[in-house]
Amino acid sequence: MNFTKKTFVAIVGMGVFAMASGSALAESQGRGAGQRMQNQHQRIEQGVRSGQLNHREATRLNHEQRRIHREAREYHSDGVMTRAERNDLRSDQNRASRHIYAEKHDGQYGARGSVRDPGVNARQSNQRERIQQGIRTGELSRGEARQLGAEQRTIRQEERQYKSDGVMTKAERKDLHQDLSVASKDIYNEKHDAERR
Repeated sequence: MNFTKKTFVAIVGMGVFAMASGSALAESQGRGAGQRMQNQHQRIEQGVRSGQLNHREATRLNHEQRRIHREAREYHSDGVMTRAERNDLRSDQNRASRHIYAEKHDGQYGARGSVRDPGVNARQSNQRERIQQGIRTGELSRGEARQLGAEQRTIRQEERQYKSDGVMTKAERKDLHQDLSVASKDIYNEKHDAERR
């Protein structure tokens, strides 16, 4: 199991533990606080799965959730949660919710099995479709399609290498976009040459 998979499994494991704990807490407190903790853990897990959260962000957010959970257990340890304790817990959960939102929308990408860059991914998808369309219309020969497919695989391998540490730098993203621009020109040139399938 590589580092990315281990990280993902560990983060999801922490979330599952916290969700189970939040579920038990919800039963003892009424649905409000415990349900909210479950929802926030699900948001973190979804962020990890989608790549919106990198390893450091997810770890930090999970630590914050565990701290809130411990605080809620302390508040409820005597069987009663005062209005002041409930307000403090709500305030902590509001802050944690804002942190989750901010981390998911800060432009840093994490391990989704891979890091997501919508610009790169959209361009890759568009180029695959252009190649398929060229095959369907006969604008690309089998040899040209194989050559263009190999170029796309090389770019995907480079992207995986860049994302392997869980963070894609601005320079790495720029390099990928340059490679995709070259690939786009290659697709255009191959589709508009005289060779047919």
